[in-house]
Amino acid sequence: MANLKTTYMGFELRNPIIVGSSGLTNSVENVIEVEKNGAGAVVLKSLFEEQILQETSKTISADVHKNSYPEALDYISNYSKESAVANYLNLIRDCKKAVKIPVIASINCVSSSEWIGFAARIQEAGADGLELNVFILPSDPRQSGEDNEQTYLNIVKSIQKVVTIPIALKLSYYFSGLAKTALIFSWTGISAMVLFNRFFSPDIDINTFEVKPSHIF
Repeated sequence: MANLKTTYMGFELRNPIIVGSSGLTNSVENVIEVEKNGAGAVVLKSLFEEQILQETSKTISADVHKNSYPEALDYISNYSKESAVANYLNLIRDCKKAVKIPVIASINCVSSSEWIGFAARIQEAGADGLELNVFILPSDPRQSGEDNEQTYLNIVKSIQKVVTIPIALKLSYYFSGLAKTALIFSWTGISAMVLFNRFFSPDIDINTFEVKPSHIF
């Protein structure tokens, strides 16, 4: 049999097939199947800060008529958020126990402070590596292309201060000079770049003539 071994993020893989962050990697059972079918590594389904905030907002909205105390709403918000993070950390731990291939976690956040908190806990949970799924829409007229690139750089630098596991940076293609930008990102010391994250593609409902956003999670 041909030798298909390769390296990625510093890991020696039995082959270059890496199952990316998706519904195929959102449970221990799926990850076990992925390994059985020959994958060299797996990237777990991303932990989305936006999704956590959205679910927290729904929980608060459902309970707000029952209790309007600010302290109670703060508790509900923190509990919902912590529950989502805890579930993800448990997924990492369980996958590490169940398979031998590298298990790479993935986080997608909208605030730099949350990136840092999530990353440190993911390393503690035993992830072999971390994929930073950064997606910044160039839709703010006050933000220049350089501003958006700097946001990526700031996130990477912040994460590197709190983790020692290899880091991969997942990019969108919203860059005016992608090749140069990728080169600049490579100078940060990240272990890999992933091209590209999911395209944000809203559509128009022809029956209601309303904008219908795609499911971003």
